[in-house]
Amino acid sequence: MKAISSASVIHVSNLPASLSYYCDILGFSEDFRFGDYVGLLQGNVLVHLNGQINQGIKKIPGGAHLCIDCDTVDSFYEQIKAKGALITVTLDDRDYGMRDFAVNDPDGNTLVFGSSIV
Repeated sequence: MKAISSASVIHVSNLPASLSYYCDILGFSEDFRFGDYVGLLQGNVLVHLNGQINQGIKKIPGGAHLCIDCDTVDSFYEQIKAKGALITVTLDDRDYGMRDFAVNDPDGNTLVFGSSIV
């Protein structure tokens, strides 16, 4: 078996607010929508937002943590910072060989964007 792609499912409490944040601030685009479940794309990265918290879904919003490799981390950081991204860890070189930063979404789900410096 060769894995082709992956999609992380992020549970959110307010789908319209989360869609606005992911698309307007973080630069994702909507790929598909099925009720309160929306697929987003940013380059080759797939993220699915699940707003079905009142429909028997047992995951609590705010518990996701994703790490996303990107090619131009410095300019992306400045771009989303200017748009009001909820930055929790500022951009810097790390001892583990990455230049990265972290943002939270409105529910506290964390996305780390970075690139290798090794």
